[in-house]
Amino acid sequence: MAWRDKSHAVLPRDEHLDYIDDKTAALLLNAPKSARILLWTIALFLITAAIWASQAQLDKVTVGQGKVIPSSQLQVVQNLEGGLVKELLVKEGDTVVRGQRLILIDDTLFRSDFREREQELNGLRADEIRIRALLESVQINDTAALEEWRDSIILNRQPLQVPSDLAAARPGLVNQAQASYQEQLSNIQNQLYVTAQKIRQKEQELIELESRIDNLEQSLAFAQEELNITRPLAEEGVVPQIDLIKLQRQLNDTQRELSSAQLSLPSVVSSMREAVFQRLDVALTFRTEQQETLNQVEQQIASMTEGKVSLQDRVARTVVTSPVDGTVKKLHVNTVGGVIQPGMDIIEIVPSEDNLLIEAKIAPQDIAFLRPGLEAVVKFSAYDFTVYGGLNGQLETISADTIQDEEGNSFYLVKVRTEKNNIGDAETLPIIPGMTASVDIITGKRSVLDYLINPIVRAQNTALRE
Repeated sequence: MAWRDKSHAVLPRDEHLDYIDDKTAALLLNAPKSARILLWTIALFLITAAIWASQAQLDKVTVGQGKVIPSSQLQVVQNLEGGLVKELLVKEGDTVVRGQRLILIDDTLFRSDFREREQELNGLRADEIRIRALLESVQINDTAALEEWRDSIILNRQPLQVPSDLAAARPGLVNQAQASYQEQLSNIQNQLYVTAQKIRQKEQELIELESRIDNLEQSLAFAQEELNITRPLAEEGVVPQIDLIKLQRQLNDTQRELSSAQLSLPSVVSSMREAVFQRLDVALTFRTEQQETLNQVEQQIASMTEGKVSLQDRVARTVVTSPVDGTVKKLHVNTVGGVIQPGMDIIEIVPSEDNLLIEAKIAPQDIAFLRPGLEAVVKFSAYDFTVYGGLNGQLETISADTIQDEEGNSFYLVKVRTEKNNIGDAETLPIIPGMTASVDIITGKRSVLDYLINPIVRAQNTALRE
């Protein structure tokens, strides 16, 4: 084992110097240990930094300056009819929500017209109910035979079906309709009674005529039989000839009366039929008149209902409300009692939505890698970015060509839409149109080493050129 121990023995420090030159040996002998550690530490740091710079990624950002613009068009509130200002409920700069009342317009005239139209409409409704009840109370049976004339017209009083709202709102009007209904029904009932009496008279005449015809027919038969019996006896001289002549005269008179009665029968039947038709005509005329009146009333109700809705809309429009959520930009009317002309601009409202639209200017040399859909970070000058942060957004549009401002500077106009319309976590801070902002549009990723080398490469490419 002696040979192994000898081979692994550590040589003295001076014996190592036999293998290097004198200058290096002198440096090693004189260099302190701390300097060597520092040298190795710096070398290790540089190597680590180079590795990190080649691997670490940073966002490639295109920066633009812009401002917040309304994402919707400016809303101008108008009033169709106009009128006198009754009350102002907002002022310029106020934040409003959709449906919030802004201005009250004096509605006295509109409400008066509305109530008048409503009263007229209630009157027409009462007329409609009355007429329908009359039509239901007087019914006609066209299939009834002549002898069944009593069944040709059915008179059955129907109660008025008055809605509860009308009865509660206009009880006097309902009572008038009820009285008019009873009066008209009694009138038609009287007319039908008079015509029915005529029919009964004609009916009695017909019965009497038919009875007379029956009696004459029997008398004629008896007279004929008596004549037939008497003639042979007169020929034999048993009965005087004068008796035969009297019987013949009696037979002729009976036959003449029977013929006259039979000839008058169609006339009596026709008179009765005419009386029945007169009764039907009374009912038909009554129903026709009522139906025509009902048609007119229904047309008036339809027209009045449309007019009522229009007047109701006018009354509703006297309360001017906000069409959107937003901020009152300008009031065109500032005086209570002031006149608002029909169709006049009253209030301008800048809409506020769940997101914002930022319009920014991008230099032409920075536009190359921009495209819709890129993510962006918006920093508002009104709020410290280090304290409140910014808003994430997305690039929406890029102008098709450059635009020049008044100073002749060219730029592309881009629009970025944010995800929210306020900033801050602990407290919600509003963002309103007109605020200036810086827009950082993320176009990609680059390593730190690329950022460090890029100026050198650019300088090398542009060096030694005129």
